[in-house]
Amino acid sequence: MSNIKKLPEGIKSRAAYELLIENPEKVFLLDVRTVPEYELVGHPEIPGGAHNIPLVFYPDYRANKNFVSEVEERFDKETVRLAVICRSGVRAETAAAILTKAGFKDAVFITDSFEGETDRSGLRTVNGWKNEGLPYTYYLDERYVYRPRKR
Repeated sequence: MSNIKKLPEGIKSRAAYELLIENPEKVFLLDVRTVPEYELVGHPEIPGGAHNIPLVFYPDYRANKNFVSEVEERFDKETVRLAVICRSGVRAETAAAILTKAGFKDAVFITDSFEGETDRSGLRTVNGWKNEGLPYTYYLDERYVYRPRKR
């Protein structure tokens, strides 16, 4: 028996949107951007919400030591599929790999994520959730906004 864990699958934002819309009771969007990114840049607007649990914290970009346990508190490892999004796909891939290693059976990452890749000018205009014209909002629903644990 092999000890090799499967790597998380990468999917484009439009495919993720379709997956989320078709299966809102089994597929959930996990937004791992920082709180300011989520609140000020906007976040996907879908049934079931964009659940914000940051992988790192602004402004010092220190790791969220409780990341896995906070995700475990909201989602069942065995029964849900998590589509993980960040700004450009890098943190989403890292987070999906961390969750897979922690025992989540089905975590995928959105390769072009919320803002996508940069163009020749360095602006994020190439692809991604926003540039694909997918629905997003600045409305902050308390059910999905990140709140740190009380100590």
